[in-house]
Amino acid sequence: MEMPREAFLEAVIEAADLDVWENELVSGQVTRKATKIYAELGYTEHEAGDCMENVFAIIHPDDLERMQNALNDHASGKTAKYQCEFRIKAKSGAWVWYANSGKIVKRPDFPDEKHLIGITYNIHARRHQEEELKRLNLELAAQKEQLEQLNISLHNIAMTDALTQLPNRRLLIDRVNQALSGAKRSQYIGALLFIDSDNFKSVNDLHGHEAGDLLLKQIATRLRAAVREADTVARISGDEFVVMLENLSIDPVEAAHKTRAISEKILESLSQPYALGAIQYTNTVSIGATLMSQGHQNFDILCHSADAAMYQAKRAGRNTFRMFLHDE
Repeated sequence: MEMPREAFLEAVIEAADLDVWENELVSGQVTRKATKIYAELGYTEHEAGDCMENVFAIIHPDDLERMQNALNDHASGKTAKYQCEFRIKAKSGAWVWYANSGKIVKRPDFPDEKHLIGITYNIHARRHQEEELKRLNLELAAQKEQLEQLNISLHNIAMTDALTQLPNRRLLIDRVNQALSGAKRSQYIGALLFIDSDNFKSVNDLHGHEAGDLLLKQIATRLRAAVREADTVARISGDEFVVMLENLSIDPVEAAHKTRAISEKILESLSQPYALGAIQYTNTVSIGATLMSQGHQNFDILCHSADAAMYQAKRAGRNTFRMFLHDE
């Protein structure tokens, strides 16, 4: 024999672990209680109450407005059905997550009333999993950010001179290669300047390595101030610095003229007295330069040329500048 429809629906609802309820929205009367849910939460049928105010009284304060807005939206026709997720306070004091889904139905015997029929079901395990997943995702995001910051720090350490915070030889090579690639497109000529202290050993011998470190830091500061912001100042070893000047001119003569002018500015700046703590110290440098173009140059060739010009400056009496001539 076929199961009666009502019994069939009751069996389906029970199998799906659902609780059916009915409320009258105009009066607020609960015409069918969600007895299974209340029993699950530890309440007796009497404690559950007969009006919606009793329901609202045990809804979490943070969820109550959302529930009431969902009810109002459906009652006004804004939404096709009422749906909401919320927490209910168990008799033990614990907050348990549930979900509601309902719809207003017309009853010919009560045409002026709004009967909301729906189901409630427990979603606490699912919400707990979602919150745990959210927490884990936040932790992973924080760890990812820390890892990115660590990678940046490690990259900076690998590419930066620890004493002066200038680019080191490795970063300089990268920038020189980029500049040479750019020169192929723009046709602009740059220059590489080798700068070597004339008497650095004496400051260490006379005043100690601490004074020598202060001198190197101040040389770095003056070099940055003497060139354009787009230019690169690097420390490649001991008392050797390199300045890369980019986009000077498309004309080699003008580029050489600008290189000389900037080099003389550097010589003037670095020859001024230094305050190394209580010590007043005067230091000079020798500068060798070579032009950078879009030709068959690479970092090693440029360094060899600039270094050769720098030794010419040393032999010429120091505190001076020499340009490498490619036809020598």
